[in-house]
Amino acid sequence: MSQDIPISRQRVLLSDFKAALLQQMFFWGRDVMTSGNLLVQHGFIKLPSPGLKGTSCYRLDYRGGIIELHGACAGWYPCAHDPQPGFLFVRTSGRCTSHHLHEPVIPGCYQPEVLCHDTASTMKSAQVFATWLADYEDWILACQGADYRSQCRHMLSRLPKGSPWLPAPQATKWLRALAQQGAAAPRAKIMLHGTSGHNPTRHAPQQMIRPSRLRQEKIHAALN
Repeated sequence: MSQDIPISRQRVLLSDFKAALLQQMFFWGRDVMTSGNLLVQHGFIKLPSPGLKGTSCYRLDYRGGIIELHGACAGWYPCAHDPQPGFLFVRTSGRCTSHHLHEPVIPGCYQPEVLCHDTASTMKSAQVFATWLADYEDWILACQGADYRSQCRHMLSRLPKGSPWLPAPQATKWLRALAQQGAAAPRAKIMLHGTSGHNPTRHAPQQMIRPSRLRQEKIHAALN
């Protein structure tokens, strides 16, 4: 289906996913400090980062491959026999890419020659990561309740450069749509404003869905 949808549309959706992941990185940082480390409770293994001294990464077996989270990047790495592309989001560049790696990148050391900036390929790999992320957020809701993510989002809004994205219910709904529909998914702002033709706030600045880059030291302090 993605080949029938304009590349420009797919890029806009990947920009929405970038906004989701910027917020999510702060959330993961809160998760590691909550209830004895929610990432570990979910099944992640905490490991020292091989790249950025003094930091940690979290690794989870998923679909025969690996999900790995770090304050600098987050990715999905399929198993060696899986031909589908993997996914990588690098926070400092604010870019989603695909790749054909089977082992996680070293945070802070990204090899341009192994990353693929093909939009259709990145969209396909983003669907896998969005599937896991939507499931993870459903788990967070079940074990922590709705107020927890609301509190996390409020904390993000209080950072000097913190600009929250969608509230948790709408965010998870959009992630599920991206996971299932790929390039046919709606824009994230539709989840915020509804699907009616009339939108009285359409001319207002969309700060809620276009976050600025979070400060590096804030994210590192949260996730490590």
